[in-house]
Amino acid sequence: MGPQTTAHAWGIDTRFAQSTPCRVDMTINQATFLAHISEMIQAGLFNTQVTPALQKQIPHYLMNTVQIDVTPGFVHALFTQRGAPASCHFAWFYTAPDGTRHPMVAFDMTRAADARIDWAHLRFGDMAAATRNPVVDPGFDALVNQETVDVTIALGRATPETDLPPPSHAGTGAR
Repeated sequence: MGPQTTAHAWGIDTRFAQSTPCRVDMTINQATFLAHISEMIQAGLFNTQVTPALQKQIPHYLMNTVQIDVTPGFVHALFTQRGAPASCHFAWFYTAPDGTRHPMVAFDMTRAADARIDWAHLRFGDMAAATRNPVVDPGFDALVNQETVDVTIALGRATPETDLPPPSHAGTGAR
C-alpha cells in the first residue's frame, strides 16, 4: 500500500469496482472526519467560524458539504481518464461513531453527460442536472436539513463565538 492520501487521512475511503456499469462507493468515517476538521478549516474547506462545539452539533452538514465539494471533480476525473467507463454508479455513505454504515446520496452518471457539462464554468447544480436516478437518503436528508438550520443560526451571529446555545426544552414538558 502506498502513502496515505489526505482524503483517507481525513476519513474518506473510496472503492472502485470495474463492473458494467462501474460502481464507486465513497464512505466517510464520521469519527475520523470530525477529528480532522481543524485541518480542513486550515485548507479552506470550512469557515473559520466553525468552532469545535459547533462541529459536534453539525456533523452531517459538514459531511454533506464535503460530499458536495468533492463529487464533481471526482466524477469528471473518472470520465476523462483513458479507458473511462461509459457509465458509473456513485454512492456516498458515512460510518457513524457506533460503526453503523448509513447511506447519504447516490446517482448514476454517463461519460456522455459528463462531456456535455461546461466544467470550466461549473455552477452549483450543473452536475446534479446531468445525473440519472438520484437518490438522497431521507434520514440523512432530515439530519442535514436540521443541522443547516443550526449552522445558519450560529454563523448568522455577528460575534466571533458562533456556538449555539444549548437546545431548548420548550414544548417538551421538561424544566
